[in-house]
Amino acid sequence: MGILLTEAALEWPQRTPIELRPGPGETLDSVCGGEVRVLQRRRGYRFTLDPVLLTHFAIYEAGAVRGRLMDLGTGCGIIPLILARRLGCESITGLELQPRLYSLAERNVHLNRCEREVSLVRGDIRCVERLFPKASFSHVLCNPPYRAREQGRISTDMEKALARHEISCELRDVARAAAYLLRCRGSFCVVYPASRLSELMAVLRAEKLEPRTARMVHSRAGRPAKLVLMHAVKRAPTGLTVMPPLVIHADDEQAFSREVSAMVE
Repeated sequence: MGILLTEAALEWPQRTPIELRPGPGETLDSVCGGEVRVLQRRRGYRFTLDPVLLTHFAIYEAGAVRGRLMDLGTGCGIIPLILARRLGCESITGLELQPRLYSLAERNVHLNRCEREVSLVRGDIRCVERLFPKASFSHVLCNPPYRAREQGRISTDMEKALARHEISCELRDVARAAAYLLRCRGSFCVVYPASRLSELMAVLRAEKLEPRTARMVHSRAGRPAKLVLMHAVKRAPTGLTVMPPLVIHADDEQAFSREVSAMVE
């Protein structure tokens, strides 16, 4: 498939070769037992456990194994890389707005030798109709900003601010983009704060994305849920299945639960 380059990047053959080693202020990290390697900035936005949980949920609970997949707001490319390297997906597109994160994602695709499985497009979630044909994907994933614009302190680092707060896009923009991109009965998988579950379901239904499977994510057993993993289907009948909770940490203060360990190790 290769990398889909925008007009600004059409001179790629004449560009400096892509640097696959960490540069100043960057780290080289790994996940999924070292199967996925990721260049990140020490002080910029860094991925968390959430995309790891989302990718496994999308594959094993939403059946997102076959067909074209889209990752909205791919950041450093972590979701497409896990889908390709760990979970065996073969046709994944990552959409990213921020130039520096797009550049990192491009380097990470080459670093992991996923050029055939992963394509990258630089663009705005709010303008997907200018970038892709309607109903051209079977599955859409997203790890969107969790905080409303007015909620909490906004980071002075714009890369972090855009990733964490609804500055460049809001939840309804994400749902609208997913509804446009998905074919009928296509699936949308998202990880979102449990405290905003009612809002999430309302926004999805407004875009004809019917919630079908939900799984609450708890830091430890007996504690309130922090996140929800949601699988919605475009123009599907109503009927929500709530799965058993996913617990991140075992009784030990640091150790992951057996289920989460299987994802990250």
